[in-house]
Amino acid sequence: MIKKAVAKPAYNYPEIALHHLQRLTDDTGLIQHAKYIIPAREHGYCTDDNARALIFITKYFKQYHDTEALKLFETYLSFLYHSIKPDKTVYNFMDYNRNWQNGEPKNDALGRVIWAFGTVLADCPDQDYIPMIKEFFNDISNHIPSIPPRSKCYAILGLAEYLKRFPQDSRATAILINAVETLKKHFNDSASQDWQWFEAVLSYANAIMPAAMYTAAITLKNQTYLDIARRSCDFMLKHTYIDGHFSFIGSNGWHTKGQNRAQFDQQPIEAAYTVIMLKKAYQATNNDNYLELQKKAFEWFLGENDLHIPLYDERTKGCRDGLCDHGANLNQGAESTLSFLLARLLLIL
Repeated sequence: MIKKAVAKPAYNYPEIALHHLQRLTDDTGLIQHAKYIIPAREHGYCTDDNARALIFITKYFKQYHDTEALKLFETYLSFLYHSIKPDKTVYNFMDYNRNWQNGEPKNDALGRVIWAFGTVLADCPDQDYIPMIKEFFNDISNHIPSIPPRSKCYAILGLAEYLKRFPQDSRATAILINAVETLKKHFNDSASQDWQWFEAVLSYANAIMPAAMYTAAITLKNQTYLDIARRSCDFMLKHTYIDGHFSFIGSNGWHTKGQNRAQFDQQPIEAAYTVIMLKKAYQATNNDNYLELQKKAFEWFLGENDLHIPLYDERTKGCRDGLCDHGANLNQGAESTLSFLLARLLLIL
């Protein structure tokens, strides 16, 4: 059963502003971290954040046609192009001196880059980019079968975007089906009556998994995928929508099956991906309650959370890095700010 959203406070949702995103961006790309609002150059850059930034700024430019956004678009796109290795995988971490770090552990960067390139192909601000980005997309999408489950979820979103531009591409469709079938197997192998999930733990960026299943169900018109999306989405809501507000799984321990969940530190990316999940759920079902829940997920940024503390900073236009047991983490890094911006952009009002 879908949890019903309770009556919400009257909020004037903030308008989207690029101030802090611009503060964190230089001519190389988006700097990962901040000390309060000052870019922390010692931590350098990462492909993950620049991919997130490209997704946001592409969708933002489509809606607002802001010339400042186009400059950011070109910076983030250039960074992602430079991240592609000779074997058509991607580097993730770059130091401030523009040196890529070697020996990185397996991560989700490749999936996020596929999502970003797919988004650009669907909503490209300049049609002259399309042949180049299609080449990038095709090169790196060959690696989708070998990437981890969460990375596959990002790739599924990118493949669905790509197919909006190239709906007759049978190769991309086959890769999409393979990725979703793998995700379906993870769900079937892990799920039980009281644990409707893809893994034995609720950890990081959880809502992207039901979001990917909803996306696949819509794109491929597949009822089995829709059923898994619904079951996993409802499971997520059961464990995160509590007492009329969202309380996301904390990164200080996560939630392993059969154990108590961690309440803190709650991360802004959980709110953003829940906003995405609920938008996909609404698109797949036309159930208006998902729209109310989507607003409640967004309002987590504004203070509708366990501590009643806003994470969004109205003065800087950035977002604080997390909700801790002692209060908000006052640093305003790239992931947190992009989480807020993307969630605000995708909010259905």
